[in-house]
Amino acid sequence: MKLFSDSYISPEFEATQKTNYQFVGAQLKTETFSEDNLRMDISGGVAMGSPLMNYLNISEFFYQNRQRTTETFYIGRKKLLWNELDSRWNFGVWQPVFKWNPLAPEEQGLSGIFWQVDKPLYTFVLFASPLYIPNQGPSFEIENGDFAKGNPWFHQPPQSVRIWNEATAMQYRFDQPNESQIVLQNSYGAKIAFGDPQAFRTQISYLYGPDNVLALGYQGSLDLSTLKGNVELQPQVFYHSLTGMDVTYKYNKWKMGISGLWDRPNKEKLFEDQWSQPIFEDALLVSPFIEWDNGMWAFNIMRLDIFGGEVKEVGENLANTPLTNLYPFQEANQVSVLTNLNMGGGQRLFVKLSYTQSDKNDFELIRANSRYRLSGLWSLFGEMQVLKAGPTNKNNVNDIAQFANNDRLMFGISYAL
Repeated sequence: MKLFSDSYISPEFEATQKTNYQFVGAQLKTETFSEDNLRMDISGGVAMGSPLMNYLNISEFFYQNRQRTTETFYIGRKKLLWNELDSRWNFGVWQPVFKWNPLAPEEQGLSGIFWQVDKPLYTFVLFASPLYIPNQGPSFEIENGDFAKGNPWFHQPPQSVRIWNEATAMQYRFDQPNESQIVLQNSYGAKIAFGDPQAFRTQISYLYGPDNVLALGYQGSLDLSTLKGNVELQPQVFYHSLTGMDVTYKYNKWKMGISGLWDRPNKEKLFEDQWSQPIFEDALLVSPFIEWDNGMWAFNIMRLDIFGGEVKEVGENLANTPLTNLYPFQEANQVSVLTNLNMGGGQRLFVKLSYTQSDKNDFELIRANSRYRLSGLWSLFGEMQVLKAGPTNKNNVNDIAQFANNDRLMFGISYAL
């Protein structure tokens, strides 16, 4: 159980009228080394007086059955290391991410059936599923054609556009498809990793299934009686195939490697002709990394480059920038430091501090997470994100800059039952 307070500390913050939120939260998590067949990692929080800030994050929830010493069968929602790049950057290309706070996404597991074989020098995994759960973003509501201003992490579409050189107010309608149209989607994949985990190791993985981002189509019209623009929004599922390869080398406290990912979205038409809709380009993602870890301190440096991956929109009355974006940014460098210090008397201090910077996408992001374990039951914890970002345009499309005024400070206390 936990109690915490979320505060937005930038003087330019204007996403909502409130700048401080109080939460009551809970987490159900199986012990790391538990032999229980049913395993879970579920967390949620209720924001007092601000229902749009409530959240539920089902990161993992699965049943496992060891058929032999080296073979395990899983059914449910489970996280696996499909691709180093996707897990290290929390991009949500392979596995979905929880983006209640888009500046601090958290990886979630795929949902389906898994069969895993673990041998000393190789690991093999098969995956299949008839279900699909996309990325989980911030909550929103539409009231009288306007997006309610109740969640600072929901980026609203333009509230007005210029028609006939006059500022014209916009009214929105979200055409939500039937849940079965979203959830009932097939996917399958496999991965094989071979080599010594404590030395040289290579992993190859493949997945075909729906993208964790929904494509957003829209169409608009002008109501001459009210001189207001009417915009209808509609999400659609689209499929892609992923091929990944990781090469890593570990020596004593050092680990280094390079991870690549080839993302190939399907090119079929998603909407009827009258809809403005996105067209997705193939992308190659590459990320080298190096880290040092002695158990108490860890340092990590990594780089990300995306070649291709542009989103172009076709249709009438196009927005200034595409409403659908596959990747949060196209290029970045990140340096992080982690600590796990024994403070004596059963007390421990955990801290992670990271600095992410991009010249191409023009931003600098500092994130800090900390937890001070007072005892086996009580802990103090906190988070911080501070962002400096330049304006976006057609040459700089990213999901980071829109939160430049959402500098955040959170602190709280937790009790383990």
